[in-house]
Formats: sequence, C-alpha cells, structure tokens
Amino acid sequence: MAEETRRVPMFLSGPTTATAVLLPMRLYVGWFWVKLGLEKLHSGWLSPDSRFIVDELNQISSPNFVSDAFFSAARENVVLSQWLVTGLQLLFGVLMMVGGVTRVAGIALALMSLVWWVCTNYPWAGWQVPMALMSLTLCVAAAGRYLGLDAILKARMVKVPLF
Repeated sequence: MAEETRRVPMFLSGPTTATAVLLPMRLYVGWFWVKLGLEKLHSGWLSPDSRFIVDELNQISSPNFVSDAFFSAARENVVLSQWLVTGLQLLFGVLMMVGGVTRVAGIALALMSLVWWVCTNYPWAGWQVPMALMSLTLCVAAAGRYLGLDAILKARMVKVPLF
C-alpha cells in the first residue's frame, strides 16, 4: 500500500534527499566550467592557426617540474592541447550540470583546478582552490543522485560505474 500511495518518484526521495543541498553547488560548478570553455570557443582557441595556449604559458611563472612536464608537451602539440583544454572544460562542466557521472566529473574538475593552481605559482586569492574543494565535495557526495542523470539511471537500474 505504501508503494501505491507514493507521490514522489523514487529517485527524488529516500537517502538521496540529503544531496539536494548540493544541487546549487553542482549547478554553479558546472556553469563555471562551461562558461570557461565557451569563452575559449568564442575567442578562437580551436582554430588551427591559433596559438593561444602558448601565449598563456608564456605569461605563467610556474615551478620547474610543471614547466618541464606539462608545458613542453603543450608547446609541441598546440592544437591538440587547445582542443583538450576546451573540450574537457565543456564536457565535464555539462556532466556536472546535468548530474551525470558526477564522481568522475568532480575528480576531473578538481584536477584541472589544481593543475591550474600549480601552474600559476600557487595564488591563494584565486578561484582554483575553492573550485577544487567544491568539485571534490560533489565527487564524494555523488551529487548527481538528486535531480540528475545519475539518479535517473540508478532508478532504471542501469549499471554505470562510479555511482
């Protein structure tokens, strides 16, 4: 009888209601990264003759180990690097907004924030550390279980890794 009178869908009730508090944070983090990716799209990062990433790398004074590992690879493969940066920002931002595979998206966005934080020589007044902490929080809490694609897939019993 309890199942017949239930008016709230299964993926909106139960143990997942605690993640409802994280919905605004999930939407903000996703919007922030989509906005960064769209800014890169509009400024022409994906054109084959652009060298925006090289200009960005020249302005950064980062530690030597980052310069040796990351920057040399980015300078050798400029177009690939620009596509990867823009594409991953858009992909993981959209995944975070729709609540799809939020654990993977949270880890990826936290890593991108921390890499940028290290590359810019550890500025404590920037957006990178708070964004990494918010992304990790969303990852640990599996925030897509409330009004997200993760909840819909779980309600339909679709096996997706890292729920």
